[in-house]
Amino acid sequence: MPAWLAASMALALLLGGAAWWTERRLQRRRSSTRWPWLAALAVSAIVPLAWLPGVLAAMPAEQAQLKLAWLVLSLGMLLMLALRGAWLLAHQRRWQQSSMLGTPVYLSGGIGPCVAGWLRPRIVMPVWLSSIDAQQQALLLAHEQCRLAARDPQLLALAHALIVLMPWNLPLWWQLHRLRFAIEVDCDARMLAQGHAWRDYAALLRRHGQYYSGLTGAAPIVLKDPRALRRRRRLLAGIPWDRAANLL
Repeated sequence: MPAWLAASMALALLLGGAAWWTERRLQRRRSSTRWPWLAALAVSAIVPLAWLPGVLAAMPAEQAQLKLAWLVLSLGMLLMLALRGAWLLAHQRRWQQSSMLGTPVYLSGGIGPCVAGWLRPRIVMPVWLSSIDAQQQALLLAHEQCRLAARDPQLLALAHALIVLMPWNLPLWWQLHRLRFAIEVDCDARMLAQGHAWRDYAALLRRHGQYYSGLTGAAPIVLKDPRALRRRRRLLAGIPWDRAANLL
C-alpha cells in the first residue's frame, strides 16, 4: 500500500502540473481557468480508487494501521465540515433578511461579504456595509451575484468532497488552493464583462478584501492571501474590458 499511496500523490502532482500549464495558456487566451483544476482534482481523487480493491486485497496484515489512519483522517475532515455547517446554521438564525439596493440579502454581525451555503446559497453581507456608499454596495452585490450565477458554492462543495476521499494527499490540497484562486479570477472577469471599471473594482478588493468569512463552502470576496490579491489586481489590469467576456 505505501507504493500505491506514493503513486497516488505522484499522479496528483503530475496532473496539478498539467493544470498549472493549461491555466497559463488559458489566461493568455482570456478563457476560464477553473475547469483544468477541477478536472485535475477529480481525476487525482477518483482514478487511484479503481486500483484500491486489489491493493487492499494484497496488503499485508501489518499494514492494516494505514487503513485505520486513512479512515480517521477522512472522518475527521467530514466532522470538520459538519461542524462548520452547524456553526453556519447557528449563525444563520441571527441573520436578518433584508435588501440592499433592491437585492435580497442576509445581514450578519460580521460574516461576509460572501455567498454562504451549499444547497441554497444566499448572499450574506455584514451590517456595517450599509454605511458605505451606494457604488461600492452595488459592486459588492454584483460580485456575489456573479458567484450565484456561476454556482461557485456548489463547485467548492464538490471539490471538498473529493478531498475527503484522500485527505492525506497533499498535492490535492494544492489543487484545491489553485481552484479557489481560479474561481476568484473567473469572477473578476465576469465583473469586467458586465462593464464595471477595473480600477473601481480593484480598489474595492483592496479596501474590503481583508474581510474573509472563513466558511468552508462559502465564497468569500477574496482569498485570505495578500499575494493572491495582488496577483488578481495585476490580472485585472491586463484584461481589456471588451475581451473580458471571453472568460465567461
